Amino acid sequence: MTKTTDTNHSILCLLPALLLLCGCLVNPAIFKKGAFATDDWETWTSWNDAYGSHNVSGAGLAYRLGENQDDTHDIPFDGRSPGLLLSRTLAGRSWRVEVRANLQVPAGGLKRFSFGIWLGSDYTRPSLGSASSVLKLLAQRQNGPSAEDDIFTVSAPPLKNSPVKIPLAAKALRFEKSGSFFTISYSLDNKEFKQVLNAESAEAAAAASQKFIIGGLAEGDPRGALAEFTSLKINNQETLR
Repeated sequence: MTKTTDTNHSILCLLPALLLLCGCLVNPAIFKKGAFATDDWETWTSWNDAYGSHNVSGAGLAYRLGENQDDTHDIPFDGRSPGLLLSRTLAGRSWRVEVRANLQVPAGGLKRFSFGIWLGSDYTRPSLGSASSVLKLLAQRQNGPSAEDDIFTVSAPPLKNSPVKIPLAAKALRFEKSGSFFTISYSLDNKEFKQVLNAESAEAAAAASQKFIIGGLAEGDPRGALAEFTSLKINNQETLR
């Protein structure tokens, strides 16, 4: 075998790993996309289908954190593995998404639920750390690792990375798009909404993919952390019941 042939062979052996790292290679065991037979969500499986779970019933959608799951990476990182992501596709230049959720986040160790809007390239796993995303409108309910980290925040990375705190008692979140303008609002009574964040992005307005997403992160045992989504209205139309 010639030196050139050996070099080419080495490159070919490394190619799958390089493609996986850049997100170009889809491992069906990790990134399987498709709705479960019992619901109409896009289901992006976790690493080895072992991190996070959900079920849909007449009461809505329940999402449970798994031990050491991660919603910010697409490969194992820092002791955590990619967790279950759920998404629903949005369409149009303007929309309104209103969500109500009961978020149970016990103290002890870092636990966090993330939900909101992901805008970016099509056919891409909508993780929070995906390089294919051009804008995210996020609501994140976190507890731990310290008592000071019992918080509820909204943000719009990469345009507005600094999270804005909202009351822990917030009962509903509203995400809106009008052309290239995006806003996040919250409500304490499911009636009156207060806008707390806005962003403008022509690139996000033209994104090939617009999704409402649900995910989460846990360091160690999530201690029964549970998110119960009781209402998801898209353009004033209820989609959970």
